[in-house]
Amino acid sequence: MKKTASWTITTRTCLFLAILSLTAAASIGSYMALTQIWSKQLASFKQKYAAEQSHHLLYTLRERMKNGADRSESIKILEDASRHFAVPIRYVGEDRQTMILDLVDPAWLSRPGLFSVEAPLVLDGEIDGYLTSYYDTAEGAYSPAIRQLEEQLERRGRTVLILFLSAAFAVSLLASWRWSRNISASSDAAETIVTSNQLSPIPVRGTKEIRVLMTTINHLIDRFERHESWRNQLMQDLTHELRTPLTAVLSQLDAIIDGIYPLTADQIQRILVDIERLYRLVEDMEKLSEAEGAQFELNKQEVNLSRIVQGIYEGFLFLTREKNIRFDYVPSKTPCYLQADPDRIAQILSNVMYNAIKYTPSGGKIEVGVVHEEDSILVFCKDTGMGIPEEELGRIFDRFYRADKSRSRDSGGLGVGLSIAKALVEAHQGNIWAESQIGKGSVFWIRLPVQQSFQLDSSKPA
Repeated sequence: MKKTASWTITTRTCLFLAILSLTAAASIGSYMALTQIWSKQLASFKQKYAAEQSHHLLYTLRERMKNGADRSESIKILEDASRHFAVPIRYVGEDRQTMILDLVDPAWLSRPGLFSVEAPLVLDGEIDGYLTSYYDTAEGAYSPAIRQLEEQLERRGRTVLILFLSAAFAVSLLASWRWSRNISASSDAAETIVTSNQLSPIPVRGTKEIRVLMTTINHLIDRFERHESWRNQLMQDLTHELRTPLTAVLSQLDAIIDGIYPLTADQIQRILVDIERLYRLVEDMEKLSEAEGAQFELNKQEVNLSRIVQGIYEGFLFLTREKNIRFDYVPSKTPCYLQADPDRIAQILSNVMYNAIKYTPSGGKIEVGVVHEEDSILVFCKDTGMGIPEEELGRIFDRFYRADKSRSRDSGGLGVGLSIAKALVEAHQGNIWAESQIGKGSVFWIRLPVQQSFQLDSSKPA
């Protein structure tokens, strides 16, 4: 099957075409405005020239007709002057009604550029008649100088248009290069990251939007590097955690098969402990995979959040008594109903409470409670544990992250409990965050919206 080649256009080309279109349109508009000004000036010059030609014509006629020529001779003089000046004329008597001579072609009168000059012909101090001269200003055929001027203006107009378009092309090329160079440089840097696998930060420069984009990419690069480091650490921890129980199980089974150890209840119990440890590791990895791929589904129903919190609290009472930790529950003063998945809510609360129990030393105190707000319900879990450093507080919900790495293997976890809790809370359109002080403990807050529940309740009959 033939692949169709995809055609893409660069930002620089887009900018160049857009700027070229604008500058070319502006250049053509300027050229047209300039030609209009020149046309008006040329028309005014032609009219002035036609008026001067009419005065020259009248002067010539007066000089030739001042010796008292008769009418027939006067007509011949008028015809000769019309041919000499290449101007059609019309001559009427003193009363402006009697037509003496008409040398104007009727088709001329319909021309759009026709300009006429009327002046009296005075002979011996008296008006002999009125002479009207007709000039076609659109062609300028009555004067070689005017034709030469028109040709010169046409050449000048073409030159100006070429200069305008050349300037538009140069300005568009320069502006598109200048405005897109930061985008091109950032694109090259991003491509280098992909091709050479070098996660070097991209220089932040350019317009506000480009700076925001580059800052975001650098932030993603930083997060990717941190996740890659955590992933490597996870693989090392996971390899160690899997190798230890597997080695113990395999060695004990080999010893039993070879008859070195007898198959007793104690031997089976030791093997079971190692297998349970392996199971916990696999279960943590499965939970992490679900949270990372958002593969879980929510079975929402109306639940009483206070009752769920109290149930999880009662389930952990035995564990806290074993560790000599005081565990208190502060119930809400009002019912806390909302639309949520009860199993997932229980998983969130279990992860948060178990995390508090794990990091609270013997003799410490943990307090959980529920607070009803106007449009949401808050669940808090406060402990008197070792606390979380401020620089690490924003990373405790990241996958694979563990604040107390020295105790991670003892607890048998992979540090994914809080990241799973965050994913489940966000799936309920809520949010989770923590506040902490070193040596004083931490407070974990979970906010879940109740707006959906209110909307459903409002549709029920009273």
